[in-house]
Amino acid sequence: MSSGIVVLIVAVVLVVIIGYLIGVILRKRNDLRIAELEERKQKLFDQPIDEKLEAVKKLNLIGQSQTTFREWNQKWSDLSKNTIKDIEANLVNAENQNDSFKFLKTKTSIETIESQLDLAEEDITAVREALEILQDQEDKNSARVKHALDLYEELKNSIEDNSDNFGATKIEIGKQLKNIEAEFSQFVTLNSTGDPVEAAEILDTAEEHTIALGQISEKIPAIVAKLEDDFPDQLDDLESGYAKLLEAHYHFPERNIERRFQDIRESISSNADGLVTLDLDRANSENQEIQEKIDGLYAIFEREIDANKKVMKNSKVLPKYLEHAKHNNEALKKEMERLNALYIIEDSETLSVQNFTKELETIEEDTIPAIENFDTQEKPYSELQVIFDEALKTLSTVEEGQIELSGQLKSIERIENESRIKSDEYVNQLHIIKRFMEKRNLPGIPQDFLSIFFTTSEHLEALLDELSKGRININLVARLTESAGSSIDLLIETTYRVVQNATLTEQLLQYSNRYRSFEPAVQDSFEIALKLFEKEYDYKSSFEEISYALEMVEPGVTDRFVSSYERTREIIRF
Repeated sequence: MSSGIVVLIVAVVLVVIIGYLIGVILRKRNDLRIAELEERKQKLFDQPIDEKLEAVKKLNLIGQSQTTFREWNQKWSDLSKNTIKDIEANLVNAENQNDSFKFLKTKTSIETIESQLDLAEEDITAVREALEILQDQEDKNSARVKHALDLYEELKNSIEDNSDNFGATKIEIGKQLKNIEAEFSQFVTLNSTGDPVEAAEILDTAEEHTIALGQISEKIPAIVAKLEDDFPDQLDDLESGYAKLLEAHYHFPERNIERRFQDIRESISSNADGLVTLDLDRANSENQEIQEKIDGLYAIFEREIDANKKVMKNSKVLPKYLEHAKHNNEALKKEMERLNALYIIEDSETLSVQNFTKELETIEEDTIPAIENFDTQEKPYSELQVIFDEALKTLSTVEEGQIELSGQLKSIERIENESRIKSDEYVNQLHIIKRFMEKRNLPGIPQDFLSIFFTTSEHLEALLDELSKGRININLVARLTESAGSSIDLLIETTYRVVQNATLTEQLLQYSNRYRSFEPAVQDSFEIALKLFEKEYDYKSSFEEISYALEMVEPGVTDRFVSSYERTREIIRF
């Protein structure tokens, strides 16, 4: 055998061996994949789908839910019977092909199985989720139905337990309860016959009606309580109080009180009858109006009762107050008569009690009779209160006027006394000023001083003359006293000014001697000032003349002399 043939045989053997090894490896790998697919198939179909189906089946589904359940039940049946058989057959076929080293066919079979498992997994997941949804929906529907029924039963029991609080609305509420009960029965019928959509709508309606009736039933007792208890009790209280007030001789400006009572009773009855419609907004609105009418009557009675208390008090105060004012008036009249005998009063018209007298007479004629005939008068106390308050206000005003007039009358004699005292003071001051001027040893008295002096004397003489009369003009005395006082003040001021000018002029004339011999201007002013001083008695002009000249030669000299004089100036001692 040639070496070439040997090599070829060896090569063939090696290829066969390598091919066998590769086949063994591929077969082993395919075995593993087939085993994995078998395990995957087992896990898929081992899920508790049958248990879920049985649980959902026991829910006694109806209508669309039942149809849906049947569809998914059929789907699972197909999967568990047909699909699984196809997959198992393909698995057996793949194993046989792999054992026969038909690797390409084995690969195709494995891919087919994987595809089948993917589809089966999706379908099984869909079945499981659909069953869970059906179960959840049924649980929710059951819970909702139970909630609605519990709500209805709770409402029904509450209404039955408190039926006495619903008054005339009991019949209508009973009808509403029966209607709701009928709606629940209709829901059960529709739900059982397989019409879940319409049944759900009926259930919604029944639940809404139950909630609405519950809200209404919560509000009705309060409305009924007002109509059956509160309002009648208040009205009875008002009618009883009204009768007692009439027995106590109360009168009212409102003439329709009995009619108001009747109107309120009719409104209560009307609202109670209308409440059967369960229109609570209208019922509350009418209740509010009824309460306002009742409050209005209470306000009327309370007004008259309060007025009665004030009138009773003022009926005791007014007569005494009036007598007090009349007594004051009489005292003022007598005082005015006395003063008129002593004084002439120019504005006597303002010092009068005539207006007071008219006011007091009006009160005595219009108000006092109501007090004297208190038990038989027919005016409401509120009107009497206004009358009495006005009378008290008038009396207070009269009293204030009387006090003011009394002060004015007292001031008349005070004016006379003060004028006499002041006149004596003024006469004494006039004499002192005269002696003060005489002691100055002046060359003469300036004319302006004499004019003021004599004017003051005349004012004093006029005042003294008026005070000496048997019947004094008090207004004239007041004016003369004021005029005399002003004249005295002016005379004092003039006296100081004349004496100051004269004294300073004398001092400056003497001081000017040190300049006269060599200051011609000072000499000239000296001669002029001396003439004004000794011949014309014009001390002011004389002072101005000499002081001006000295200021020209010695500035500030005048101020020095003035300051010195003011420190040592003699005061007029009154």
